[in-house]
Amino acid sequence: MKPKASEAGAALFAVLAMVMLLAGFATLGLQRLRAATDHAVDSEARGEANLLANTGVTIAQNLISRTKALSNRQAAALEKPISMPLAAGTVTLRFSDAGACFNLNSLGSARPGVQPQGNWNDLSRLLVASGIPQLEADALAKATARSISARNLLLADASEWLSVPGVSAAHFAAAGPVMCALPNREVSAFNINSVTPEKLPLLVALGLTPDEARRALAARPSGGWTSANDFWQQSRPEGVPDSQAANVVGTSSRWIRLRLVAATGKAIVGRDLMLDTIENPARVVSSVWLAVPQAANPA
Repeated sequence: MKPKASEAGAALFAVLAMVMLLAGFATLGLQRLRAATDHAVDSEARGEANLLANTGVTIAQNLISRTKALSNRQAAALEKPISMPLAAGTVTLRFSDAGACFNLNSLGSARPGVQPQGNWNDLSRLLVASGIPQLEADALAKATARSISARNLLLADASEWLSVPGVSAAHFAAAGPVMCALPNREVSAFNINSVTPEKLPLLVALGLTPDEARRALAARPSGGWTSANDFWQQSRPEGVPDSQAANVVGTSSRWIRLRLVAATGKAIVGRDLMLDTIENPARVVSSVWLAVPQAANPA
């Protein structure tokens, strides 16, 4: 007996539905296979770029001493990109002075009973030079010193200053650009030739008046000061101010930031590092991998 037309149609529909379902599974399987393959290729390419970046870091650690020596009097030269073609691709290095700042961690001591290197008066002068009223600056500086002295751990970033009672976002906007949280409790021995007009509060924190600081920057020799003595003789003939910070500035900086981009042709990766150049080769004290757009020009 022949099946009814309706039954035949239903059977055909069921077959077509099964075929479509199987086709969907096949497509999904192919997509997953393609995605897995692409992921494996991407991972391999990124792994090659990571190895190239690590090679670049090793080169930078050995290169920074010579680079600093060439740029101590011409601080801007430090930031000139260095592009190096290597067998696996290209590495671009960008150094910058990370020590031209007020180290908040210097206001605390590693051991109870030991006087911190930094002084709240220095911070207060910096805050006033940043536009914060004197009484308010004194209160904030004292609160900052108390807060940091009570901590067992170092601040990791200058933005943590916002956790000090009384410090507002407006205060941080004003003084934050000249603050830092270096990985020690020492006063930052920054390069006076790297101080720009925007960082004038750093010179005020040393003990110069704002007018003296402005005159010093305006009179800086075109080739930079050759030494801290030259700087003080020109800026303050009556003598070096009585502050720890004033006694450690010079024409070199211990802390250098490195921005590195490694490109292999298949992938681009970036790293942001802090180097301690008191050692040779320089020591990496912090490192963060950066997302770099694949279309970015590493140069």
